[in-house]
Amino acid sequence: MTQVKDKSIPLVEVRSLKKYFKTPYGMLHAVDDVNLSIEKGKTLGIVGESGCGKTTLGRVTLRHLEATAGQVLYKGENILDYDKARMAELKKSMQLIFQDPYASLDPRIPMRELIAEPLRIAKAFANKKTWEEDNAG
Repeated sequence: MTQVKDKSIPLVEVRSLKKYFKTPYGMLHAVDDVNLSIEKGKTLGIVGESGCGKTTLGRVTLRHLEATAGQVLYKGENILDYDKARMAELKKSMQLIFQDPYASLDPRIPMRELIAEPLRIAKAFANKKTWEEDNAG
């Protein structure tokens, strides 16, 4: 990834982002012409009623869902054009934090496993033995 050298370029910028779903009743405009920018070191909170598209916006921005139209720029580059390998590498440094983080914790799974899950997905450790050695205790 290239570093942002021009301070006027936002870290993340969304331009005219759209995500439509086909339904038996027609097209559902889940995200319709959204524009936003986030500067390095800043945080953005998306607030709205249930069902207004907050989660869909996040998922499309991180390409968990493909956009219908628009651009998602990361350090000035449109990540919607990235191939699968390049996107997988980028996703290691991005995440969504959902509205109710307590609802996503499964009380049947030990906390150590819940914390380890994103590290396993990102392949942060060579294998399970390496994870256990680095996190003993």
